[in-house]
Amino acid sequence: MLRLCAVAFVLCLIISSPLFARAQQKYILPDIRSLKHLTTSKSDHAPDIPGKETTMDFYSAPNGQLISIYSYKGRNVAFSTHSNSDFQNTYRIFMDLTGEGLFQEINKSLPWQLPVWVR
Repeated sequence: MLRLCAVAFVLCLIISSPLFARAQQKYILPDIRSLKHLTTSKSDHAPDIPGKETTMDFYSAPNGQLISIYSYKGRNVAFSTHSNSDFQNTYRIFMDLTGEGLFQEINKSLPWQLPVWVR
């Protein structure tokens, strides 16, 4: 009986282990009040929408970090960060995949498109 309970306990642990797996970390949009606004431009991140629909605002921090905020129709959908002195090794991009204002890091080497919730 004790052996059966031990086996059942181990099976429960194995089955529930995905529940204890670490979820991807989520970030909030950087506070831009203390940053210097550099410029604004447009880019195309939705091939099905004609023209350049995504607004990009570029900011610099006192420590040399550059932050880009991407928005569509006034709603922030993504932001990226990198060091001004080492772009290749410090570039990271984060996207709000659900519209909750919580951003997850996405693969920086792949082109990205506007998330479905913002369209």
